[in-house]
Amino acid sequence: MRALETHVIKKYANRKLYDTHSRRYVTLEVIAELLREGHDVRVVDRTSGEDITAVTLSQILLDLERQRRGPQPEPLLVDAVRERGEQLIALVRGSLTLPRELRQRATDSLASTTQHLESRVDDVVSTGLHNLNIATAEEVQALARRVEELAARVDALTEALGESSPATRPPGGGGEDGAA
Repeated sequence: MRALETHVIKKYANRKLYDTHSRRYVTLEVIAELLREGHDVRVVDRTSGEDITAVTLSQILLDLERQRRGPQPEPLLVDAVRERGEQLIALVRGSLTLPRELRQRATDSLASTTQHLESRVDDVVSTGLHNLNIATAEEVQALARRVEELAARVDALTEALGESSPATRPPGGGGEDGAA
């Protein structure tokens, strides 16, 4: 999915979030909705200019978990905190990069297949035109160049022989009047 627009969100010292694209204050819920709609979002600390997108996304995930009904995975969270979350983060990062890699492979494969199909279609059309004795565009262009060369040679010979009068030219001879 291609991103619609990039929204730069500035986080102020009072914890307010300002969307510079839509020029309004937003909540974490609004940022989550922007992401669901396919927009790119980048969050920066207004004072330091530091990119705090990852921290903000973590806050959004935490808020979503709070809103969820059902048992909280407290033991899992306790273990994550004890291990500084490194295993969990590695697991999440691995699961997030896999879809991107698969998408990239699929895109590359599609491009290669498209090129191959276009080449095959060109070959089949060219063979069909040849079998039907129909000239290709390149052959027509080559013939047009050859006709122009021959017309120039005829004109040169005509001038050399002194027969430049219109009466001695055949009709439609492509003379200086521009007729072809």
